[in-house]
Amino acid sequence: MSGFVGHGRAEIVTDDELVSFDDYRREVLAAIEPLDHMQVRVGDALGLLLAEDVVSTEPLPGFANSAMDGYAVRAEDLAGATVESPVSLRVTGEVAAGHPVDHGVEPGCAVAIMTGGVVPVGADAVVPVERTSGSGAEVAFHVAPERGANIRTVGQDVAVGTHVLAAGTRMSPADIGLLAALGVADVTAVPTPRVAVISTGDELVPTGRQPGPGQLRDSNGPMVRALVRQTGALAQKLPIVGDDRRRLTEALDSATGHADLIITSGGVSAGRHDHLVDVVRQLGTATPRKVAMKPGMPQLLGRVGDTPLLGLPGNPVSTFVSFELFARPAIRRLQGRTDLDRPIVRATLAEDVRTPKNKRTFVRVRLEQQDGRWRATPSGGQGSHVLSALSAADGLAIVDAGTATAWAGESVPVLLLVP
Repeated sequence: MSGFVGHGRAEIVTDDELVSFDDYRREVLAAIEPLDHMQVRVGDALGLLLAEDVVSTEPLPGFANSAMDGYAVRAEDLAGATVESPVSLRVTGEVAAGHPVDHGVEPGCAVAIMTGGVVPVGADAVVPVERTSGSGAEVAFHVAPERGANIRTVGQDVAVGTHVLAAGTRMSPADIGLLAALGVADVTAVPTPRVAVISTGDELVPTGRQPGPGQLRDSNGPMVRALVRQTGALAQKLPIVGDDRRRLTEALDSATGHADLIITSGGVSAGRHDHLVDVVRQLGTATPRKVAMKPGMPQLLGRVGDTPLLGLPGNPVSTFVSFELFARPAIRRLQGRTDLDRPIVRATLAEDVRTPKNKRTFVRVRLEQQDGRWRATPSGGQGSHVLSALSAADGLAIVDAGTATAWAGESVPVLLLVP
């Protein structure tokens, strides 16, 4: 049976029923452990956290090559050459990038060379083609190069034995390029978390279907999957589950073998058809909480078998805000990261904001620069169903519990939502 009974209260939720935002967040993070590391192909490692140092076993570059299109020369042959008084050399060959060199540079001679071409034996400088004149068998040089000019020497970028990347590095596209250039095919890293996303409720239909009487299109499923992908995790789409214990049990049970985290939306309140808490408890553990926050008060922290579960409230804005404050940090913890939150800036409120005094409130705001400072304006209606205001928001202005009104001109922290 559901716990849907009346209490004859003057208030819907009393202060002694609320758990603080900070306490609940600590509970969530304590329930999450980073995934075990594994070997990952370098090309698939974007955004992953390295579990071990990477040490170069090859030099970069691996051979001396030209940094310019021009001529490989002996610097001593061009001593004294100037724009007005060039020195001419005989051209005895050409080196293209990607091809071996079968001849050197003799005294008084030059070899045409392309960018990336192997520097021939005997050459100790490259003169850019723009500093020469003429073509064919003899070319005039209008500069006296220094030895080593425009030559990339062996190991100039990375020497053998260099600690290229340290454990704890979050792999960037540039890191991937560097390791690929060094011939590193695999790295030891924390793998990409797999997150199963389940929307619950008889009222929901898929996005492409016309709702019937009393029905709504499922916005939470697509939104949460997008949020999961934005964290760098893999989002697993599961079918919408109605208010049916058997179907909910089957969905949760099937997710456990293929997911590192389960995120549900809906079914965590006190309604007669809210079965999620009971079903999760049958499959593992369930700790429902009323968190002192708005939006997003009802929350569920659970475990289905060995898989942690976060049950988010069903109103779409509450779902989004709860994801940002609890699920995003949890996924980053699975990834092995220590930077669990989005950046925060301080902004001046453009207008008064009234908030419930016993809850930490997250106000959807637009941000603009004014006199070198951020200015925050509510982006629209603050109801937990108002998706348009969420879509227009750049951040969440944070008003701590204990404040009934945040006044215009007051400075508040704002959690940035922009990528």
